[in-house]
Amino acid sequence: MLYKVTEDLQKKNVSNRYMDVGIHENVELVSVEYKQTEKTEYIAFYFEDEAKAKLSHTEWKIRQSVPLTEMEPDAAALHLRLVNDQIRRINSIVTTFTPEEKFRKVDTDTFADFCKSTIEVLGNSYKGVKVRIKVVYDRRNFTSLPRYTNYTWIERMTVPKEESEIKIFTNDKLTKSVPRAINGADEDVKNVLTEINTETKPEEDKLPF
Repeated sequence: MLYKVTEDLQKKNVSNRYMDVGIHENVELVSVEYKQTEKTEYIAFYFEDEAKAKLSHTEWKIRQSVPLTEMEPDAAALHLRLVNDQIRRINSIVTTFTPEEKFRKVDTDTFADFCKSTIEVLGNSYKGVKVRIKVVYDRRNFTSLPRYTNYTWIERMTVPKEESEIKIFTNDKLTKSVPRAINGADEDVKNVLTEINTETKPEEDKLPF
């Protein structure tokens, strides 16, 4: 028979559930991977809560059209800032599970080697570890971890809720906006430079891009 109701079909499909924005508890980092596409590279962190709702946080390679040594001074400085901000975000995740001293040993020349070393440092340290995270919308209206690094957005569940440093701020994007075109990966020096030149200066505690 083509149309047949089975026990499996009657079960709730939890494979496509995704975490909504807000603060989530008892979440686990279930896997980390480094991938290359035709145009870029990325490292992705996959989280899952007790109800099997999922969240992925992706960090793309900072794109550059010319070598760093050939960039104009402003572009070179911005590129380095974007790279360091990215390292800080990844550090926030990694050092939730492994000692800071261990992650400080990572010193590579390429994004690929950095990602592979990061995964090696993590090992299985995250397996079975419950954490508390903050989920917001990114610029493409996908749920993700925040991009800023000056406030806490991930911590172990061993931190009592009343002592948690994770807070919801007015700057956190909790509603979807009209999407704007972003060429390529998340970060591109040309894109960010254009924004800096056309947008008003943000308040001190707001994201710079």
